[in-house]
Amino acid sequence: MSQRIPSPGERVLVLSQEKLKTLVDRRRLLQTAGIGAVTGIGYQQGSVAGPSGQSRTVSQGAQDEPLEIIIGTLGDASTINPFLAGDSEDEWRCKILYDEFVRSDPISYTPLPGIAAEWEINDLVITFTLQADVTFSDGSPLTAEDVAFTMRGFIHPDTGSPKQSRFLAIEGAEAYAAGSADDVSGINVIDAGTLEITLARPDAPFLYNMRYVWPVPMAALEGQSLTEADFFQNPVGAGPYTFESWTTGGDFVATANESFWESGKPSIAKVTHRVIADSQSLVLALQGNEIDGSNYPNPAGTELLEQNADLELIIPPFGSPNGWIFNCRHEVLGIKEVRQAIAMALDTEQFAADALLGLGEAGLGPIAPGSWAFDSTLEPIPFDVETARTMIEEAGASGAQIRFAVNSGNVLREDWLTYTQQALSEIGIEVIPELVDYATHVEAVTLNQDFEVSGVDFAGVNSEPSALFDQFHSTAAGNYSGFSTPELDALLEEVKGTLEQEAAIPIYADIQRIIMDEVPMHFAWYRPFLHAVNKTKFAGYQSSSDFGLFYFLQDWTAAQP
Repeated sequence: MSQRIPSPGERVLVLSQEKLKTLVDRRRLLQTAGIGAVTGIGYQQGSVAGPSGQSRTVSQGAQDEPLEIIIGTLGDASTINPFLAGDSEDEWRCKILYDEFVRSDPISYTPLPGIAAEWEINDLVITFTLQADVTFSDGSPLTAEDVAFTMRGFIHPDTGSPKQSRFLAIEGAEAYAAGSADDVSGINVIDAGTLEITLARPDAPFLYNMRYVWPVPMAALEGQSLTEADFFQNPVGAGPYTFESWTTGGDFVATANESFWESGKPSIAKVTHRVIADSQSLVLALQGNEIDGSNYPNPAGTELLEQNADLELIIPPFGSPNGWIFNCRHEVLGIKEVRQAIAMALDTEQFAADALLGLGEAGLGPIAPGSWAFDSTLEPIPFDVETARTMIEEAGASGAQIRFAVNSGNVLREDWLTYTQQALSEIGIEVIPELVDYATHVEAVTLNQDFEVSGVDFAGVNSEPSALFDQFHSTAAGNYSGFSTPELDALLEEVKGTLEQEAAIPIYADIQRIIMDEVPMHFAWYRPFLHAVNKTKFAGYQSSSDFGLFYFLQDWTAAQP
């Protein structure tokens, strides 16, 4: 197996081969018995859906075939509307369809040119110069007016974008978001190729957050609802790919944008993003070359993947931990002591040893351990069943029935749910387990707040630590837990305006300690990831802990024979 380390601090995980085989034996037996390509996936081996909807066989060795890629993913996106995008699947599809105004380095997370070719910072004024001759995929020009229109769309109160708080430092944005102003005074179009942004206050992550500006054409959307417009059924963007089709729960298909502003790119002519809602089935699909790459195969299947010499396997460093995020609006979960007791009843060290097979570890706090903002002096929440039981009794929560949900097919989260159900029965909490389709669960949490406890990591940061503002500030649309405390709000506001990293570190230490104490989310275990790609077909790829393997897909090329 070929391995490479994309950044300092990467972990090489020790795998128990006997345990690895056990986890996928059932799927292998089903495949051998001929019960579907892989039971429950809903696709046929060795076929790709063409533009007509028919299947055709792809020959990897045929030099006259356009370069195509099939990417396997665990869960479907919920939208390709950039104003509503709220999770990793949504955001990746928006990136390839619309491109980013400012890109981010996948390892260091420093800002890079995107549709904005360059920028000049003068105190609180940032002047962006657009790439020359950028067009949308229909050939119409993309101008600074389109970028300004898009930014206003994120801020407008009627849009309800989960990204709104990322842009509120712009002068006049808060008044516009509140509905008390007709425009954002700090967004000024100088000319077709120049956009000037004036901030009301220093904002450390502003350039990083500009990666979420996925420009849309003002001419096609002005005067329409940015949440309901038919435009997003077949959108036009300036990204490396154009929308072709999307079967909910199945294939999302995009083709190369012939008008893409980066000359000669992309080399991959067609992208199929395929939902295979089971991490073990992803292993089998990769092993059999039915898909070309994935961010989500079960890491316990490494031995099987190593049998396919076509694959390169890359182990990224740990991101922020998985665990349980609580809906603090709930009458029981709104009690701090109940959340603390639930966390104290879960032996994360034992869970990591038993269920993560030496691949992961017990988690610690909301920030990835490789981040400059991570506080290594944090103390984990102690495992103490007796104290937890007493806290539940004193809170009047004994016998409470609480819904705990995870996305089905993620075997590690499913095991976490099973373990939690057993563990919390010891302290008088009855867990009502729910296995839910990923896209359905994302909508329930992010749009409707229709959940009690979720095992999907809607909070935690790997790259830009100020994202904690968007996850836990009382005013942030991305605060899905509904948690609120003035002390944390003040620190999150302070650190966003702190431009020097050394000065920000102690503030982030205080933020992490408050989150650990209040437990709006219990950051319990580091999820092990394994990235896999067919190295005989593709070159030019780069893995990222936060962005995955396919962030710069437009840079990939065909592998040399």
